[in-house]
Amino acid sequence: MSIFKEREEAAEKEYVVKLEQSFHIRARRDRMLARWAADLIGRQDFDAYFGEIITADLAEPGDEGLFSKLQADMQSAGASIDAKGLREKMRQLLFDAAKEVRAAG
Repeated sequence: MSIFKEREEAAEKEYVVKLEQSFHIRARRDRMLARWAADLIGRQDFDAYFGEIITADLAEPGDEGLFSKLQADMQSAGASIDAKGLREKMRQLLFDAAKEVRAAG
């Protein structure tokens, strides 16, 4: 096998690993976010709420579907967190999830 072919295969493998890691980080962040939000708004049915979070996350590209769902839930529950605070919590949990996934793998 030529060195170019080996490098190409190595680059492809690295790309796949990074994609998988990104998926796992977002999934862990979403679970952490759902747990935090469920506690904050008083939802006892975590599994059902987590399903709603996943659906919202898939509804729009990026985090906008998830953000809109969480913001609406916070407002309807009367939680005292504004849009800036919610986005900051999402960023912080993404960072925490990345640390956990990297430490585990």
